[in-house]
Parts: sequence; C-alpha cells; structure tokens
Amino acid sequence: MTIAPYLRSPRLRSLLLLITFGCIAWVLSRQWAEVERAARSIEVKWGWIIAASVLVLLTYAMLIQSWRMLLRGWGGTLPYAKAAQIWTVANLGRYIPGKLWSVGALGVLAAREGVSGVAAAGAAVLGTVLNLGAGFGVAAIFGADLLDAISPGLSRVSIVAGLLFVVAVALLPAVLPLLLRRVARWRGVAAAERQLSKRDLWTAAVINTGSWLGYGLAFACFARGVTPVISASAPLFIAVFAASYLVGFLVLFAPGGIGFREVALSALLVAGGAAGQGDAALLGATSRVWLTVLEILPGVIGLFCMSPQERGTLRSPQASSPPFH
Repeated sequence: MTIAPYLRSPRLRSLLLLITFGCIAWVLSRQWAEVERAARSIEVKWGWIIAASVLVLLTYAMLIQSWRMLLRGWGGTLPYAKAAQIWTVANLGRYIPGKLWSVGALGVLAAREGVSGVAAAGAAVLGTVLNLGAGFGVAAIFGADLLDAISPGLSRVSIVAGLLFVVAVALLPAVLPLLLRRVARWRGVAAAERQLSKRDLWTAAVINTGSWLGYGLAFACFARGVTPVISASAPLFIAVFAASYLVGFLVLFAPGGIGFREVALSALLVAGGAAGQGDAALLGATSRVWLTVLEILPGVIGLFCMSPQERGTLRSPQASSPPFH
C-alpha cells in the first residue's frame, strides 16, 4: 500500500499545495528586503548559463544511456533516439503529484516499441532506485563539511551513506533476480528471461553517481552566471544541489518538488556559509525557472514528435500508475 492513491484526490492535493505555498510566502516575506537587495545586484553572464545548460543536457544523455543499458541487460533494445524521446517525455511526470507517473510512462512507452513489459518496468524502477541511492551518497560524501556545520559529528553519516550504497549495489546481482521473480508471480506475468550482469549494474551505478556530479557542476556554473557574489567550492555546490533535489523529490504531493527544493537549497547555502539569505533565495528561485525550462522543453519536443497513438497511450490508466503497483 502506498500514499500515491491518496495523492490523486484533487482536494487533498490542493490543500497540501496551498499549505506549501503559504509557508513559502511566509518565509519569503521575512527575507523580502534581502531578496530585493540581492535582485538589484544580479549580473547575468550568459556564457556561464549556457555552459550550465549544456552540462545539464549532457547529464540527461548519460542517464538515458544508463536506462538503455539496464533495458539491454534484461533483453530489451531501443535505439538511442527513441530512448531519448521516451525518457524526456516520461521526465515530464515529475510535475505530476506522486512522482510515479514518469516511472509508469517509461515502462508503457518502451513496451510499445516491442520491449518486454517486465524489462521496461524493471529498468525504470531500478534506474530510479540507483539514482536516488547515488544522490544520497553524493550529498552525504560531498557535504561532509556542510553536515558538520549544521551539527558537529554528522559528517560520519557521509561515510556510512557511501558505504551503504556500495554494499547495496554489490548485493543487487544476488537479490534482484529473486525480487523480480516474486514480483512476476505476484503480477501473473512471465519472469525476465535474462538477468542483469554485475558489470551492467556497476556501470549504471557509476553513471548515476556521475549524473549528480554533472548536475552539481552545472548548478555551480549557473550560480556564477546569476549571482557572482555567492562563493563556494564545487563539492559544496554538488552537495547542496543533490540534497535539495532529493528533498523536493521525496515530497510526493509537490509537483517537481516546487517550493521544498528551493527552501532546502537556500537553507543549505546559508548553513554552508556560501551566501546570505537574500542571495540564496534568489538563486533558488532563478535556478527553478532555469531547470524547469530544461526539463520541460525536451519533453515537449518529444511529445510533438510522437504519433497520435503514442500520445494516446500516455492518457491511459496504465501510464499513471507505477509499473509494479
């Protein structure tokens, strides 16, 4: 049983979002003078912003290849162009409360291309799990100093988190086949004929870890291009971005983690001594607009290139549910 069915209630979603925006408005009202001062000091440097955008798109390319690799390990094959179209369209699902539509859409659209439903769904779920695990590990390891600034001794958590992720990936080759066979019996479908190799799992884990480094460096470039007064090392930018992004992802009722990601990002920048409250809040707001454009635009292009039949698939009930639900 999951919380997702309850989040489909329009009234509950509206109430939770209203509370969220109310809290954000209250926080910003207390910092408004500092935000106004920071806004007057904005000096946009488009070279840095373009570099940041290129880094994000390259990171997307890495994640698409990781998903294709997981698919191939289970016997599914997709041309890169088709995989990129499916991935970017499914990525739009992060703006739907519940965060599960995107996983379901990956499985449904890949299945339409002749890929096994079990392989498509398994690759989508496993890719999400690897990405989240890598994100927590990166946030903890690169944010060791930040953790100590928040509370002395928390840096030890970074060591434990990193080790747990490595151990979890090491155990996956043994645990995953058993889990998938159980899920296949539960769902009444045929189990996957092939299993992922250790090499595929470790490669996917490395790619997902690298994706967080790419996002963090892109965020550092964006900060340089918008608010040059914010000064921090690359590890701090990586840790702050990863941690704030994960906070937004885990708040299921907030589409795209809106509000929560920005509040967490601002708080972490301030705690790390990289920025004042006004500059941090401004960077959080502008980075939201920047990333939203980079997330939505490729998906919209992918939707435009789809056939009417494929777009109709996305409106079906299966695409709005997690593949193993």
